[in-house]
Amino acid sequence: MQGTILIIDGVATNRIMLKVQLSAAYYRVVQAETVADIAKTALRCRPDLILSAMSLPDGDAVAVKQALAADDQLADIPMIAIDHDSDADRRLAALTAGIDDVLLQPLDDTMLQARIRSLLRASSTQEELNLQRGNAHGYALPLSSPHISVGLGGAHVALVTEQAATGVYWQAQLTPRVPYQLCNHQFNAVHPLMREPVPDAIVIELGRNTLAQGLRLLADLRARATTRKSVVIAVVHPADPAIAAEALDRGAHDVLQSGFDVAELALRLDSQLRNKARIDQLRDTVRNGLRAAVEDPMTGLFNRRYAKPFLERVASTSAKTGETFAVMLADLDHFKQINDLYGHPVGDAVLIEAAKRLQTALRPVDLLARVGGEEFMIVMPAIGEAMAKAAASDLCNRINSKPFHIPGVDAPIYVTISVGVVIGGRAATEHQHCGTDLAPQDHDSAVSTLITNADRALYAAKHAEPQSGLSGRPRSLTATTRPKPSTARSKTTRHGTVSPGASCQRPGQPGRQLAQLQAGPAEQPFGPEP
Repeated sequence: MQGTILIIDGVATNRIMLKVQLSAAYYRVVQAETVADIAKTALRCRPDLILSAMSLPDGDAVAVKQALAADDQLADIPMIAIDHDSDADRRLAALTAGIDDVLLQPLDDTMLQARIRSLLRASSTQEELNLQRGNAHGYALPLSSPHISVGLGGAHVALVTEQAATGVYWQAQLTPRVPYQLCNHQFNAVHPLMREPVPDAIVIELGRNTLAQGLRLLADLRARATTRKSVVIAVVHPADPAIAAEALDRGAHDVLQSGFDVAELALRLDSQLRNKARIDQLRDTVRNGLRAAVEDPMTGLFNRRYAKPFLERVASTSAKTGETFAVMLADLDHFKQINDLYGHPVGDAVLIEAAKRLQTALRPVDLLARVGGEEFMIVMPAIGEAMAKAAASDLCNRINSKPFHIPGVDAPIYVTISVGVVIGGRAATEHQHCGTDLAPQDHDSAVSTLITNADRALYAAKHAEPQSGLSGRPRSLTATTRPKPSTARSKTTRHGTVSPGASCQRPGQPGRQLAQLQAGPAEQPFGPEP
């Protein structure tokens, strides 16, 4: 089944005929007779769409829409009203109430099916975003929210017509009725529509002379990444249900089946732009929720949930290109003492400033992530051992070269950092040279080995003995390891301002110098998630 459709009509014959039409298209059909039945029936069957006769024994289609709107679970169900004659005032009242479209009896099956498909596509997109928003614990404004109305005032609407005079006429008619910025385009000059900033809505005339061109433009606008999120409304002139149906199937959000009607177009623009604003907000909510899942809220850096997959991608790319890359684990020395001496707010300020300093030492392609309380991971793609060592020294210098001045703390705070470096990529390259590719599980194992070796290098840096006679100078030590294809073997080298050195300590400041404290135990490669 393609979905469930609820038919509401007091005339049994009408319900049966509609059921036959829809069942032939593989829809599940549920029937109701009155407005009073609607809430209970809709809650029971949870329809994907509602087809209602304009006139019912105890009310009309507008009353049905109002009953649905009163229940948050039913308010967003798309709805089509079916009228027995063409009454412009009744049609506009239905559209104003939030009914998506009004079709006339006898129903054109092609148009009916196209409209149902169009509404179900839009509803499916919204429901998917709602589910993602729920997983991200987000919130979306209802369509009737005044905040959405405020945002619509600056909407940009483009009118695309065959003749310039038609566009001028449409604009003159619409301007007193809508708060949007309106502009005109002819079919031979639509290229500006494709450039940023793109219009929020595009109204396309589908006339006799421009029908093929207009349908191609409609499909092109819906396919392009830049204009895919713009609302597209087709104005069919003269009236032709087959053309209106094709416009919907090509992706138009809405159609005016009987040509230009300023009141109807204004209503449809308002409805579609409200829906677009809501969908855009849902997308932003989902995007922000996803970003929050991989970002450290305090420093703004990525967290370990993002860092390891990033490292896996770098390792995979390295296996294909043969380029080496660097993985570093960096840890602020004796950070617990800062929290104990000054309090956690000061400690947080030190972490934020440290993150900023470290970020300034890295390239745009590099990753800096906070993976533990005071521990950071740095991944540097396409870099050799010598440059990685120089980068590690630079990272140390960014922290050690000047003290931290924290608001509310009178004296400067001297902070040092230890960095462990491992060079990756050689093992994967050697595997490829042997004519074999690494399986996914081998990549996972290689990445875990890299992190373990970087942690060992960090441990070596933090626990190295300081060289005598050089107190008062910032010093750094890193250990680099190059894993082999079979077993990971580490080689430790020292570099920086001294040969056998300490972990970037700065002693000699009595009273507040944490570097005089003994180094603590080694940190784990992934500590508690910040």
